[in-house]
Amino acid sequence: MSRRWKIFSLLFFFALCAAAMVATEAVRRHTAPPAGQELLAVINRQLSAFRAADFRGAYQHSAAVVQQKFSLVEFERMVRRDFNSMTQIGKVELGAIRVDGATAFAQVFLTAPDGIVHGYLYSFTAEGDGWKIDGVQSLGVMPARRPAGLRV
Repeated sequence: MSRRWKIFSLLFFFALCAAAMVATEAVRRHTAPPAGQELLAVINRQLSAFRAADFRGAYQHSAAVVQQKFSLVEFERMVRRDFNSMTQIGKVELGAIRVDGATAFAQVFLTAPDGIVHGYLYSFTAEGDGWKIDGVQSLGVMPARRPAGLRV
């Protein structure tokens, strides 16, 4: 292989890498970061479906990765077993939010009718024209008092 050909190949490779970096950054910028109200609306719609025992409706707010992992029946079973308190929530408060491209994380405080506050960390994925819930992790139960944090 001649020296010119090696130089040309190397320059072509670097140009291709640079183009990939530019394209990736453009895609990241294309996904608009969600407003707190937008994430809260997704959470409220899913919780409303839980309260109405409409697990099919709640399932629609789940990300594709969740729907691939769980069938509707498995999703309902998981919610009833692991997140049953979510079906009886009275008040929802949004805490800190972190957005990283097409993913977002939000602290959520759910107050039960007895005043007990359940903390959760929700993770979201941008899909299509909106945000979908791709995970919920319990942060534990807090005393029956107002949690410190931002009220939206």
